[in-house]
Amino acid sequence: MSFIIAPLDKVMGDQPWNAYIGMMQDLQLAIIDRSKTIWKGYEAGGILPGKDQFGLCPLRANEMAHDVSANTLSGTYSFRKNLPTAGVWHTIFDYSLRDDVVHGFAGFAITDEILKILQFRFEMSDRIYPIIDVQEAKSWGSFAILFKVDRGHELVVEPRQRVYVRGYVEATGYQTIVPLGMQAYKTKDLVITET
Repeated sequence: MSFIIAPLDKVMGDQPWNAYIGMMQDLQLAIIDRSKTIWKGYEAGGILPGKDQFGLCPLRANEMAHDVSANTLSGTYSFRKNLPTAGVWHTIFDYSLRDDVVHGFAGFAITDEILKILQFRFEMSDRIYPIIDVQEAKSWGSFAILFKVDRGHELVVEPRQRVYVRGYVEATGYQTIVPLGMQAYKTKDLVITET
């Protein structure tokens, strides 16, 4: 896997990059295939899955606040993170997936015009990735970090696996860090009821 740093308008603008569109299509197919393997007898069913189907939706902030070991929600319900101390590594996301959720990542978007984080460190499942320096994006304003992988090696995180993302903070304040990807869910109540 390698990383691509791209201006946000190339990812989420009116005319997104064809490479990003392809990444998301490949990711969706990978999540569907992995979910069928995990949840035997289930098929993809769109946003409102029926019997023996799982749903697909964007990654949700409240699912990224789940502590599977304690079976509780902890952390944040927002992608806007408070960075109270400069010159240190700060935890951005640290959660484990529930049994009825699968996450797939294409990257992360920094939607603010001012970058407060200089480096990121990603640990997903049993993989630890090298530190990625994002200082080159300081002149762009908002940008995205995309995970460049070969087809068939998309970054899919299964139930009970951990996602741990840290950032090295240069300036205090708030930074909005939005994960790019999607989730599969086996239980419809996860996305239509409040928890």
